Formats: sequence, structure tokens, C-alpha cells
Amino acid sequence: MRLLFVFMLISFFAVAQQGEQKLAYQYYVNGEYDKAISIYEELNKERFSVAYYIPYFGSLLKKEQYVQAEKLAKKVAKIYPNSLNYQLEVGIVQQKSGNTRKSERTFKKIFENLTGQQSQAINLANTLSRYDMYGDALRVYVLSEKLNPKSNFGTQKAQLYAHLGNVDLMILEYLNELKRNPKQKSIVFARVQLFLNNDGIKSENNYQLVKQQLLPFVRQEQGRTEFSELLIWLFMQNAQYEMAFRQAKSLDKRTDADGEEVFDLAEIFLDKEYYDLAIKAYEYVIQKGKNNFLFIDANINKLYTKTKSFNSKNQVVNSLDDEYRSLITELGESRNTVLLLSNYAHFKAFYLHDLLAAETILLSAMQVPGIDMYDLAECKLEYADVQLLLGNIWESLLYYSQVEKDFKENPIGHQAKLRRAKIAYYQGDFNWAQAQLGTLKASTSKLIANDAMDLSLLIIDNLNLDTSTIAMQAFATADLLFYQQKYEKAIVKYDSVISIFPGHTLSDEIYMRKAEIYMQLNNTEMVLKMYNKIATDWNYDILADDALYKMAKLYDNTLSNPEKAMQLYEKILLEHSSSIFVAEARKRFRILRGDNLNEEK
Repeated sequence: MRLLFVFMLISFFAVAQQGEQKLAYQYYVNGEYDKAISIYEELNKERFSVAYYIPYFGSLLKKEQYVQAEKLAKKVAKIYPNSLNYQLEVGIVQQKSGNTRKSERTFKKIFENLTGQQSQAINLANTLSRYDMYGDALRVYVLSEKLNPKSNFGTQKAQLYAHLGNVDLMILEYLNELKRNPKQKSIVFARVQLFLNNDGIKSENNYQLVKQQLLPFVRQEQGRTEFSELLIWLFMQNAQYEMAFRQAKSLDKRTDADGEEVFDLAEIFLDKEYYDLAIKAYEYVIQKGKNNFLFIDANINKLYTKTKSFNSKNQVVNSLDDEYRSLITELGESRNTVLLLSNYAHFKAFYLHDLLAAETILLSAMQVPGIDMYDLAECKLEYADVQLLLGNIWESLLYYSQVEKDFKENPIGHQAKLRRAKIAYYQGDFNWAQAQLGTLKASTSKLIANDAMDLSLLIIDNLNLDTSTIAMQAFATADLLFYQQKYEKAIVKYDSVISIFPGHTLSDEIYMRKAEIYMQLNNTEMVLKMYNKIATDWNYDILADDALYKMAKLYDNTLSNPEKAMQLYEKILLEHSSSIFVAEARKRFRILRGDNLNEEK
């Protein structure tokens, strides 16, 4: 019975001590070092444990209680004489207290006992880093590498150089690490990305530092691709797409590859709306011949890119139609070219306004033997779009619903759901539309999530507080007319909202929609007038920076008026500093001003 009582008493004290340890550690984490020290001192009197040594020692250092800290470190070093770590902390407290001679002697003894073993070096360096002694930590790694040439601490040394502010050596160390060990590519890319991100502040200087360090490695590269891949990635990060394309072509030729790297870049150029560059990239892949596994996809995507980029002059439209028919004849109608047929149907419907031809092409495409289920879903979406253009809303809903049902957790299913929500919006059923949009905001597709968010915000922001939906219903009807390319009727409907509801929050949205219509009609003068209206009368609203940027792009790319474009880019930088267009506006402003003209040489 007495033994049981003693055992219970010991257990009670052990549990109590653990509770005190947790409390002291929480004080240490919170920076309340005095309170932590007070508890650790009491625990130390009862029974010392190495379990709380680090926070106890750290708290003493933070409060500059160097005598107690050194005494504690020596106590632990005596208990564990074979551990260089504890001896090292004796030297650390000596140095922190200003006793340089003693610390130098202590460090000398420790460094003499280095073996070059990887685990030993990392433990010692981490201990020094814990107390911000990065130079000494670096010394540990350098000495260990000399003692054991098989050891290498490239990434660790790079991080220490970063702490010491020596970014040149940091970058060089990462590149040397990549040279030694190609398997570290993902880590090196990630660390360079962090450096370029610069805590969210884009730094031209950081980019130039990486580029200058990287180029010699690229030139010396023999039988390897990692450094060229890093350079391509670097150019893409800095939106130097032409340079990235050139480097990718060079790498592809040097390695006698199949053009896949160039093809992947072309996809990005297309997404970024650098259409001319995307076409060049696809043409490069096409030139590799019909036996290349990307030949069909490159042809289809090239024609799709040309469709996205063309202006609606009749000769261009007819020429593009000829190209579609010629390519379909060359490649044939099969499961491999279903996407080509779908794209052609889209071109017929939205650019040539030949809805019956588009409908026929899609019905034929959906009957192709062995058609992939995903391609079939793409065709169904396109067919539903054509039905909506024709005004067959219920037929359109039927096909959207089929795709949504078959691909519930897939982005294409989300796209179908989004288009169903848009039909509800067009019909004025805003509550049902909002319910669908709410689930789509979490879509894995960023584009779908953003489109859902935009439409949802449009509904939320512009419904009157008195729950009247008249203005919103008229606007939604105009949006449907716009989608159906009934431009004159759409403009009349939009103008009716402005006339009946002057000053309504929809006004800037209406001017933006009208600008898009006039763009389709090639009426540049009216496009600029609409953008200017938004930027002037609605300069405080969310679309102001959008209008300024689109105006600037027009003057920059279409009207060849760099002076006016510069003014507008600068206006974005000065008056809309949080705009998503700031980075691109700054880049174009600098180029037009003549900055960095030799950068890409």
C-alpha cells in the first residue's frame, strides 16, 4: 500500500512538472522571457531536465542573463561531454556576453573536433543560426566540406548567404548546387522564385542579379538542360516571352527534342493573348513534320489562335474560313480532330454568323466514331452555345445540363453549370443564378471561379436596395442580346437603362459593354469614347483602371500612338497603384520611354 502511495505521489509530481514545462514554454514562445525563466528556475531546483534546456537557455540569452546562461550551458555540456552542440552553446553565450577571447578558444576546440560528417555539421550550424550567428554557421559548413569532400551543403550555405545579405553568393550557391545535383531542380527553382517575389514587391534588380549569374552556366552547359530551362522560366517570370521563345527553340534544336517545351510555351502565350508569338511557336512545332506527336494539336491550336486574334475584315474572315476547310481536308474527320471541328463550328457561329452551318458541323462531330467523352462534352457545350444564339433556350439548357451531370467534379462540368447560371441571369432569375454561382466560386479552375465571382458581384452590387430588379433585368436582357450578336438592339436596351435610371451603379458596366460591342464593329472612335467616359465620370469605380488599360493598349498596339499610350500607362501607375494592370503598365511604360532597350541582347 505504501509503495502504491509513493508511486502515485511520484506520478502526481511528474504530471505537475509537465504542466509547468508547458506553461513556461508558452511564455517563451510568446516572448515573455521573465515569466519563463521564473518557472524554469523552479523546475531546475527540483530536477533538471534537458527537455526544457533550449527554451530556458534561449530565454536567459534574450534577457542578457549571461552568467546564468553560461552556467547552464556548462552544466549540460558536462552531462553530455561528447556533444559538440552543448559545448558550442558555451561559446555562444561567451561571445554574446562580449568575452571574445574565451569564445574564440571554445570555438577553436570545437572546430578542431569537426569530422565533416553531414549530420554533425547541420546540427552545429542550426544551433548557431538559432542565435543569429550566420557567419559562424557558414564557417562550420565550409570547414566540414574541406574535411569531407563528399559532403556538400549548397542549399544550406545559400540560405545563410541570404541571411547575411550576400545575394550574389546566395544565387551562385544555388546554381552550383543545381550543377552538382540536377535532382535539386525543383528546390532551386522554388528558392529563386522566393527571391524574385521579394515579399510581393517586384524587383527588377533581383531579376537582373539572377540573370547575370545564370548566363555563364547556360553557356557552359554541355549535354544538360537544367540551366537553359531555368533561363526560360526566368524569362517567363519577367514576361519576356520573346526571349523565352528564342531560348526554348535553341534548347529544342540542341537536344533534338520533339518541340514539347515550345508547345507548352505557346499555350501560355495564347492564354496571355500574345497571339503572334503563340502562332510562331505552333508553327515551329508544325515544321517538325507529320510524324511528330504534336503535329495535329499544333495545327489545331495555331488556327484557334489566329481565330482569337483576327480582326473582322471580310478578306481576313474568308481567308480563315479557307484555312479551316483546308486543314480539315488535310487532317480528316476523326476522334483526333474533333476539337478542330468544334473550333470551326465556333468560328462559323461567332465570326461568320452562320448558325445553321455551325449546328451541322457540331452534330456531325458528335457522331464521330470513338469520340472521347471529354471532346464530346466540349462539342455539347459549343452546340448549347449555338442554340442560345438561335434563341432555343430550352435546347441550350438541355445540353448544358447533360455536361454538368456527366462531369460534376470536373472543370468542364463547372463550365456547364456557369453557363446555366448565365441563362438564369439572362432570364432575370437572379436568386437561382446566385445559388449556382456561389458553389462555382470554389471551382478548381481559376478562370471559372473568377467568371462566377464577377457575375455574382455584378448582381449583388447592382440590385437596388428596395429590391426592385427592373434596371438589372433590362441590363441582363441587353447582355443576352449582346451575346446573340444583336448589337444594335443591345445598345438600345443598354441606353434605356441609362435613360430611365440616370446615375445607376450599372452605368460604368453599360459603357464597358458598349465599348466591347463597338470593338466588334471596328468602331475605334466609339470604343475610345466609352472607355474615356468610364475613366472620367466613373474614375472612383472598379472599372476605371480596366478602361484606362484597354485605352492604353489600343493606342499602343492598334493606333500606333506611343505618346498617348505612355500617358495612360502612367496614369494607371499614379492613380491606380493597386490595379492588377500595374505590372504590365509599368513594363510597357518603360519600354515606350526607352528604358532597358539593351536588356534582351
